[in-house]
Amino acid sequence: SDVARVHVAAFPSSALTKLGNEAVQRYYHWQLTGPHDVYAIAGFANEALVGFCIGGIFRGALSGYVRKNRRFLMLRVLLRPWLLSNPIFRERISLALKLGKRKKKPGPISNVSVQSFGILAIAVHPQYQGHGVGRLLMQDAELHARREGFTRMHLTVEPSNSNAIRFYLGLGWEKVEKENAWTGQMQKWLS
Repeated sequence: SDVARVHVAAFPSSALTKLGNEAVQRYYHWQLTGPHDVYAIAGFANEALVGFCIGGIFRGALSGYVRKNRRFLMLRVLLRPWLLSNPIFRERISLALKLGKRKKKPGPISNVSVQSFGILAIAVHPQYQGHGVGRLLMQDAELHARREGFTRMHLTVEPSNSNAIRFYLGLGWEKVEKENAWTGQMQKWLS
């Protein structure tokens, strides 16, 4: 899919990318069709997808994906054993396995107002980075969140991704520290 193509190009070193194109496709399929309240935005140039942003309220974004694709993902790791030597990949797999073992099922979608709108993913193809695509996608997501009555937005970014962090800070986001440490959580208050 085009979403997977953009993800792989934008995040060539991510654990998800290293699992292969089909794993990426399955991940985004779950995010768009699972028990979530999703707002998805796409950016196009010459009729080709060049960026996307997926936000909203997610119920089991990672754990549901792992549960739904457990056998497929185990086979992927078995076919790519060298991935286990990568500490970031091991950390992500460990987290996914912990979440996948949970017995708790995603709760029903309720009409209760949730005050924080999450950005699950934003990706822009490298050929179009720096051209304002990401900014437009984030502005549209923020406008949607405001229209829906959210008072806060949140996301998680890889702490080593200095370009993305600068991008978010430039859009008015702030780092959220817990116990005097920052692990990639960011937020933006909507007034």
